[in-house]
Amino acid sequence: MKRLLRWTGIVLGGLVGLILIAYAVVYVLSERILNKLHPVPAVSLAVPTDEAAIVEGQRLVAVRGCHGCHGKNGAGAVMFDEPIIGRIVAPNLTASVRKYDDAQLAAIIRNGVRPDGRSMMVMPSEAFATMTDEDLSRTIAFLKSVPAMPGPSPSLSLGPLGRLGLVTGQFKPVAQLIADTVPPPEAKTPEAAFGRYLARTVCAGCHGTSLRGDSNPDFTSPDLRIVGAYSPEAFRELLRTGVPIGGRKLPVMGAVARENLSQLNDAEIAALYGYLHGLADAKPN
Repeated sequence: MKRLLRWTGIVLGGLVGLILIAYAVVYVLSERILNKLHPVPAVSLAVPTDEAAIVEGQRLVAVRGCHGCHGKNGAGAVMFDEPIIGRIVAPNLTASVRKYDDAQLAAIIRNGVRPDGRSMMVMPSEAFATMTDEDLSRTIAFLKSVPAMPGPSPSLSLGPLGRLGLVTGQFKPVAQLIADTVPPPEAKTPEAAFGRYLARTVCAGCHGTSLRGDSNPDFTSPDLRIVGAYSPEAFRELLRTGVPIGGRKLPVMGAVARENLSQLNDAEIAALYGYLHGLADAKPN
């Protein structure tokens, strides 16, 4: 019996040792990924200060759902908190716009790269990568107009499963997501080109950069070729109210439509419909 217990202890000790070694390897590799340096783009951006630009920036922020991660007032919010996976706190935007200059903000939003060259995590820059200077500058103009508010400090702390996911490629830094981007098919008309731009910068955050649908722990989004089944009127109703054909309840899309997509104007909805409706017959790039 003593010999059995001794051997059992040796085996268990060996397993614990192997687990510790494996975690140490995962830790080192994940730190290497987190601290990898990426080129910081040189950006020259003229951020307006007039009231019209700020109001439009407020609409753009709403359409692109920034408050969904950063909180209703932009003061930051806890996005995820599972110790075994990790804890993610979205930055306080009212503090960030006072901490970074316009060029640095542009690189963070559009390229997912911090001023020190490290990649952001979670920030949906793969969707914002093609945002025009005009839209980006108005977005920043609005954010800079919002009074500073108290909020949680931004943080990213990964647990064992989070680090393992990073090493195995299940989770990717934003810079890598941008590099891996699969763009949707090209547009055939100027109006459709505008619709494609809107789809890439508004819809891609949930439906993937190819617009063919995506999945995460919270929900699975459909391939946007589904818009081929919608009439212009039904599509407008979907974006304005979150109610699809058949009147089903859409927990995610319903809320996003009412809170964000309803801010799209008629011309934008028409352009978006024109592009997405044609995806059923288009071939991916």
